[in-house]
Amino acid sequence: MPRAVRAYDRKEIEFTRVLAFSDGVFAIAMTLLVVGIGIPTVREAQLGDALRDLEPEIVSFFISFIVIGNYWLAHHRFFSQLARITSPLMLLNLGYLAAIAFVPFPTALVGKYTESPITVIIYAITLSFASLLETVMFMVACRSGSTRVPVPRDVARYGVIASLLPVLVFIVSIPIALASATWALLSWLLVFPAERVLERRKPSGTDKAFL
Repeated sequence: MPRAVRAYDRKEIEFTRVLAFSDGVFAIAMTLLVVGIGIPTVREAQLGDALRDLEPEIVSFFISFIVIGNYWLAHHRFFSQLARITSPLMLLNLGYLAAIAFVPFPTALVGKYTESPITVIIYAITLSFASLLETVMFMVACRSGSTRVPVPRDVARYGVIASLLPVLVFIVSIPIALASATWALLSWLLVFPAERVLERRKPSGTDKAFL
């Protein structure tokens, strides 16, 4: 027999525990990013050259920090609009947090093997998975009536498209990585102008929902 769907009001401790656990995973993942930057053990005279060799790792750290930070902001906005959390949402949130916790691994790979396509592909797949789960959580929350206010159909449709936009960009970057890992990473910046264009088409009432 299927298990009954449980729901916890935002005033209940279960809701608070999920939110606190989520914030903890984000904090740990962002902290672990710096662990991938190796401390050079060289003579003082060679330190400058050694630090220059670490430039790819430092750049990948800041890129990933910004990426995880944006995911945290989106996660914060999402939870701020929930009236309750259901057991399916809790399971989806765990999968989402698994992707976030995994980000330091491809970050370290990109830092050490900057020109390797496989490192960028692993990174893109990880972020695609996270963005896809964001979309699924949004849809589940709307359909289960877990939001503070009902989300109109056109607003929900816009939210799904906005959530899937990063997925599309990351997937498109995979074939680009086969030609140039650097250009694949730069292609991710297309998310920002694409979001600005999409934002001009957002329906009224969107700001009161999730976005």
